[in-house]
Amino acid sequence: MTRKVAIVTGAGSGIGRAITQRLATDGWFVHAVGRHAGSLRDTAALCPEDAVVPLELDVADLDAYAAAFAHVPVVHALLANAGICRQATLADDFADEVWRTTMRVNVDAVWQLFRTFHDRLADGGRAVIISSGLGKLGRPGYGAYAASKHAVLGLAKCFSRELASRAITVNAICPGWVDTPMARGDLAKNAVTFGTTPKLEYEKACEAIALHRFVQPEEIAALVAFLLSPGASAITGEAYNISCGEFFA
Repeated sequence: MTRKVAIVTGAGSGIGRAITQRLATDGWFVHAVGRHAGSLRDTAALCPEDAVVPLELDVADLDAYAAAFAHVPVVHALLANAGICRQATLADDFADEVWRTTMRVNVDAVWQLFRTFHDRLADGGRAVIISSGLGKLGRPGYGAYAASKHAVLGLAKCFSRELASRAITVNAICPGWVDTPMARGDLAKNAVTFGTTPKLEYEKACEAIALHRFVQPEEIAALVAFLLSPGASAITGEAYNISCGEFFA
């Protein structure tokens, strides 16, 4: 195989789907990882023929990685995108469960992905971790999510130092509101909390953003494509904001 190989987690929808489409269009061979085979097939159907291999895997199943990826001898790019966003305040009875589940998916799974592939990542390779604006900021009720996204920024910085001797770069991306099914679900939860509607919550969110709109998944994918390109070979250990001006931290 002459094409470069990428692993994209959370490839069944949203940002992960957009990244998979962009890389496949750019000539990469992509292992598209996700929990739902049907969603992965839908992603693959949007891509050039024979550019994407769906791989059904729950990233929270940390014991499944070795077997799931045994057939992948080398990769040139890791895209740690899979994540969940669940809300819970300190007073909620289910807060501990939200904390544990969020950390397992958003942090432990990233750690395990790099543990699995650190010695199969080609010299000169690339890795990108999708964090969040809440990896730099905070918001009431998002303690588990914000902490998890702060944590993966720490992993990106540490991994960038560990892998630098092999000219491997590791960077993070911190999106603001992105127009994805997960974000829309979050707006729906906020509507219940505040007694409004998802439409009103969307309008409130846009009002607080300098450009008054959400980021599109394809815009995240374009930044990923740049970080994977030769032009980004001097960039490592960084955390890029992409938020339509929502935050500058």
